[in-house]
Formats: sequence, C-alpha cells, structure tokens
Amino acid sequence: MSTKTERSVTVEVGKGDVVAPVPQPVPAKGWVRFEEEAQNGKNTDAAVINTESIQVNLERSISSLNESNNTPIPDPKPLRNIELPTATVEPIRQGFSNGDVIVTLLPVNTRLPWITPAQFRPELVPEELMAQGLTLTVEEYVQAMELLVNDYRFTMYNVFYKRILVIWITIAFCLLLGLLFSGLTGLVLFGVGIAWLVINAGVIFFSIWIKYKLSRNLERCMANVNKQLLRHKIIIALDDRGKISCHKVTLCFIYMDAGPCIAHLQGSIEQQERDANGWEQRMDISATDIVIQGSRTTRLSRKQDRCEQVFTRYLQRWGKDFLRRRLDWTFDEAIGNTSDPRHIQTAFCPCQYIEELLANKPPKTDIRDCCPWWSRISTRLGLD
Repeated sequence: MSTKTERSVTVEVGKGDVVAPVPQPVPAKGWVRFEEEAQNGKNTDAAVINTESIQVNLERSISSLNESNNTPIPDPKPLRNIELPTATVEPIRQGFSNGDVIVTLLPVNTRLPWITPAQFRPELVPEELMAQGLTLTVEEYVQAMELLVNDYRFTMYNVFYKRILVIWITIAFCLLLGLLFSGLTGLVLFGVGIAWLVINAGVIFFSIWIKYKLSRNLERCMANVNKQLLRHKIIIALDDRGKISCHKVTLCFIYMDAGPCIAHLQGSIEQQERDANGWEQRMDISATDIVIQGSRTTRLSRKQDRCEQVFTRYLQRWGKDFLRRRLDWTFDEAIGNTSDPRHIQTAFCPCQYIEELLANKPPKTDIRDCCPWWSRISTRLGLD
C-alpha cells in the first residue's frame, strides 16, 4: 500500500500541482553607472537645487534694489527719456529752379543692347515727376511719351544714328579682306584698291549726312513733345551719352519756365525783322498765315505762335549742349562762355542760345538757284 501511494503522489506532483513563484527582490532605482565609476567607487548621485519663485516689479525694481543693498541712488543724469521721431513721408522735392534736371530715363531693354535699339515704356511713370511743385499728371505724361515713342523720327534716330557708320565700317573692312585674299595681283589689285578707297570715303560722307538729317528730324519730333510739356514748366531732351556703345540713349526732364524766354524772343525777333532782311528765313519754321477760304476769306496771323515755335524748335539742340555742360559760364572769354545770366544762373538760357544761333545762321537760298553753295558765298561777299 505504501509504495502505490508514493507513486501516485510523484505523478501528481509532476503534472497537476501548481508551484507558487518565489517573490524576487525589487531592484533599487538609481542613475546609470559606468564600469569605471563602479570600480572607483565614486558617488554619482544627481544634485538637487531648491528653486525659489521671484516676482519682479519693473516700476520699482531700481528703488527696491537700492533699499536692499543700502546704497545711494545713482545720479539720474544717465537715465533720460529719448523721444523717437515720428515716421513721416517727405516729398521727393518741393522747389525747382530753371535748369534743374528732374529725372533721367534709361532704356528698359537689357538683352543684346548693342543690337536692339533703345526702348522706353510710356506706362512706366517716374516718381520724381509727381513731386510737389510740378503740375504734370500721369495721363499727360503717358500721352507725351506715346507721342514720342510712336514717332518714326525717334525710332529712326535710335536705330541708325550710332549704328549706320559702324555697320558700313564693318562691311568695308570685310570687303578689304576679301580683296587681299582674292588672289588679284599687279595693276588689277591696285585699281580695285583705289576704287575701294573712293567708295569707302563716299559712303562715310553719306553716312555723316544721314546722321545730320536724323538729328534735325529728331529736333522737330522733340519740338512736338515739348509743346505739350511747356505749360507744366518741363522740357524733355534726348542725350546720347555713348561714344562706342550704341545703347546709352537717355531722356532727361528739365525744369524750365518758358514764359520769360518766349517773351524775350518775341521782342528780339521783331527787332531783327525791322533791322535785317531775310532774318525770318533763318528760323526754320513754317510761320505763314493761315487762310480760311469760303464766302468770306479769313486770314489768321501766326506771329503770336511763331515765338513758341522757334523756342520749341531748338530746345533739343540746346538741351543736348546743356546736359553736356557746353553752355556753362566761365571766367575766361577765350576758352568758354562769358558770364551773362538771364533766366538760368549757371549757363546759357534757351533764348540766349537761340538768338546767337539764328544770328550766325546763314539765310536759306532759293531752291531755283543752280548752285546754292555759290549763291551763299556770293551773298557773303556782296556780289549779288
């Protein structure tokens, strides 16, 4: 009996009895320690700092600090109130005098400037022209600029004035290289070379004559634009500031009160008409009377408008010389202009410039003359 009982107990213990797990000790929480620190036995417990809450009063911080430290109050001179200036938008410019350059416009195209002509966009209005003291409106500026950029004379000047001579010199140089490497020798090469020299000189003089015509046509184009800007005491002048470059055409807006100049020109023209014959032909304007034909013929005199036409006709030429400082006053009469200010304090005013120009300009000859050049010489010598 005893043996059976022991066997049954042994089987039941291996299969069905549940053995309660032995409770393990809970590991103590602590900081991570490296092996070197554990061997050396150093204490690596983290330090604990007690924090304090402090309330700071900005208004009485200085006084409380002085009371706690029992120190005298510092001299209040270093502590002073600084008033910041208020942000104000000042105008660009308020006052102008005759001869002041208001703004200079540069071409807007930047790609291939040596090939493409200078371009100006009328819709881009410079801020300087809207300054206080100027009466020019945005609509009138856009209208004047559209009249300028859409004129074929302005376009022809921008395209050909500086490029026509450069183009021909390039072509002539290529022709010369072609003649040298063509294989011609002897008298044939000599004759072709002489012909090349003659043709080259003729085309150069022809190019100079074209540049002269382009410049004069530009003056008439700028006169139409300045006629619209005169009532705002503004004139516009084109200045080509490039010597080798073909893309330095600039438009300069100059402040100018034209009233005194036009009044002075009117008196001067009337005096010259009484004293000299043919002085009216030098003005290079159409000043003939307007005739209205009908049941009653009416004739309108243009003498009142003639002075304004003369003034605007030569404004471009005056503005070009004025911008290049050729009309500034100098002390020595032999090397420059004598100081005689009239309407501009620093240089020749337009009326002085036009009077001197017309006084030295020869009168127009009759187109029926067989040789106008000889007619001018005979007139000067008194051989008529």
